Amino acid sequence: MIGRTIRVLEQDPRLAISIFYPSSGGSPLRGIDLYTPCQAEAASVLREMGVDLEKLNVTDDITTGETATTIREALPVILWSPGFGVERDMYLRIISNLVPKGYIIVTISAPHESVFTVYPDGSFIKQGKEMAELKSSDYNGWYRLLEGRSQSITAVIEYLETVNRSDPELKGLIDLENVAAVGHSLGGAAVLEVTKLNNRIKAAILLDPSFHLFRRDGVTSSVPVLLLRQEASTYDAMAAAMNEKIAYDYIDGQRYAFTALTNACFFRVNGAQHMSFSDVPLHYSDHHAVSVHAVTVDATTAFLEEVFQSGHVPPAISLQFSTVIPINSEGDPIEPI
Repeated sequence: MIGRTIRVLEQDPRLAISIFYPSSGGSPLRGIDLYTPCQAEAASVLREMGVDLEKLNVTDDITTGETATTIREALPVILWSPGFGVERDMYLRIISNLVPKGYIIVTISAPHESVFTVYPDGSFIKQGKEMAELKSSDYNGWYRLLEGRSQSITAVIEYLETVNRSDPELKGLIDLENVAAVGHSLGGAAVLEVTKLNNRIKAAILLDPSFHLFRRDGVTSSVPVLLLRQEASTYDAMAAAMNEKIAYDYIDGQRYAFTALTNACFFRVNGAQHMSFSDVPLHYSDHHAVSVHAVTVDATTAFLEEVFQSGHVPPAISLQFSTVIPINSEGDPIEPI
């Protein structure tokens, strides 16, 4: 089973984080009850979006922290920064399969930006109008969000030191020498920014990150990085589905990443779309994401085991999955030698 408990960083904006850890026993937490004590407010927003509330329950393994028995062992921690608009815990299909492999996962909220944010005291924040209307071409707006996300990740890293030192429920459970970060979309760009500047992150997994927001600051990073892209990873494939300028900036950012990340491996996941790395497709009965989640868990596990044991990515990390294809800087498959 997997315990889930929530903490709040009292700053501006207030950050709610969910902490998932291996546990035994506990009361199951399913579907809309993930958003306690604001189930009614969350249900209203999700119904407006056309979500079938019966589809919210993507796993039966999550239990409430108040009743779960924590396994008393220090474990590596994975920070999780969600995609734009995505509620922080809408990655449970992947999380529920990673935690039993020996990880603590901390999901980080994005107040006013995500579809909604729920706090334990009953506060409920819907996505702001400015965020809902943010245009893809408004780079200044996106860079402001990127900066805020980066600051949130850094604040959570610092907060975990306090949790590990004095939290009654979680004291001593986090191995702060083995910290990884996962970011999806905008969260992926933020994880990269923090990774370049914060040496406490030992590994990063970027899930179809917002390449067009990567800062061309000339800073390189030797932190081990696993990048998993959606199937549409070339300029032509992206230009067919989005604004041509955005597509160009995406591929330019992808090329830059190949230069800036000196200890990285790059793959695309055949059959994956941008939102496939989250639970969102499942909420609309689109089950193509199930196979994407499975391969993401396996690839992430193989990557982190190698990094935490050796401290680096091997020259040719071997991911033996038929749908995970090595790519070059243009997003084209690399033919085996």
